[in-house]
Amino acid sequence: MMNLESRWISAGSIVIEMIAAVIIAFHACWALAAMARHYEADRPRLIIADGVLTALGFSVAGTLLKALALQSWQQIGMFAFVLTLRTLLKQVFKRERDQIARRGSK
Repeated sequence: MMNLESRWISAGSIVIEMIAAVIIAFHACWALAAMARHYEADRPRLIIADGVLTALGFSVAGTLLKALALQSWQQIGMFAFVLTLRTLLKQVFKRERDQIARRGSK
């Protein structure tokens, strides 16, 4: 049975993950609106990339919060894997966003 502290940590990480999902949904709607208005390919891609980068920041924060409740080496290993994967994804999206921004400014 989970103690009260673990429940608060779990609830906090769920709220943070939900915020990340709302951020992505908001940026997706914003990108669709930009596409409908301007018919540009780069602007909506920049909007989505910004949303994903912001959401991944929240997602990493949620993962770090979950680290407070880790109790076994297997959980710690899975945490390290997920944190590494999210960090790598954030770097890939940042690089892609920078390339789109450079191409759009030419």
